[in-house]
Amino acid sequence: MQKNTHSSHFELPFPSVLTVAFQSASEFLHVQPDTKLHIVRSYPALPVNSETTDASEKITLIFLHFWGGSSNTWAPVRELVAPQFPTLSLDFRGWGQSTGPDDRGAFSIAHLADDVEAVITHCKIGRCIVVGHSMGAKVASAVAGRRTVSGLLGVALVAPAPPTPLVLPETMREQQIHAYDTAQSAEFVVRNVLSAGGLSDVTVEAVVADAVGGSEWAKAGWLNYAMAEDVVSLARDISVPVAVYAGGKDVVEPLARVEQEVCGNNKGATLAVLPDSGHLMPLECPEELGRHILNFARSVT
Repeated sequence: MQKNTHSSHFELPFPSVLTVAFQSASEFLHVQPDTKLHIVRSYPALPVNSETTDASEKITLIFLHFWGGSSNTWAPVRELVAPQFPTLSLDFRGWGQSTGPDDRGAFSIAHLADDVEAVITHCKIGRCIVVGHSMGAKVASAVAGRRTVSGLLGVALVAPAPPTPLVLPETMREQQIHAYDTAQSAEFVVRNVLSAGGLSDVTVEAVVADAVGGSEWAKAGWLNYAMAEDVVSLARDISVPVAVYAGGKDVVEPLARVEQEVCGNNKGATLAVLPDSGHLMPLECPEELGRHILNFARSVT
């Protein structure tokens, strides 16, 4: 296990939301001989004489990224919430700085959920909220529905892929399979499909680098079988509060599908619509989304 510790400001390719005061550290966890997960953790930097609850006693917010993303996707939101709550972000196997097996079948929702649970156990996380974006939301639903994380207090689903099976027409599936083949194709997808416009060139460049840099099997796994997996029974078995956030301009997971297939299969879920956001909500409107997540975290304490 390798670890790198640093403090205060994140210097990432994504624009900083605001000046923050928190400590952060990154490490690598080998969950299998051929699978190494990159983890980023942060902790509020409390004054010595602070009467605020110790960070180790607070709820940890666990962030899971979308297909094509990495832990960096959550950086702007993390900067907002990290001064108040400990956070944990990870790169799914085959994405970001994580590695995965050369096995076309090793990137299912169950495999990704297993990895999340292994990280929670390794990091000795107590009370937590799992926040999943798109593909990460489907994984978050599986983790919550399996009920193996004893300290789970809530789930937040951001521009969520539904728990229902999604089978694309063959032509569309072929287009998506090749969406991240080159920087040019990925940039087109980021600017014209994933976002509603308005992302800076620097942010687009960083998202493109994550998308193109994913492993062959990680890219193909979601399209070939993971998106078609049925985890409805797990979603319906979630016993903690569920908050759902949809983008009003999201063409990937449009509001009507989120209402019917996500909220419809999560009893008691609350829905908030961020009207100006597309699918890349953590990058398009991090401050608004961050406020929602903070309010949700406070509501389950």
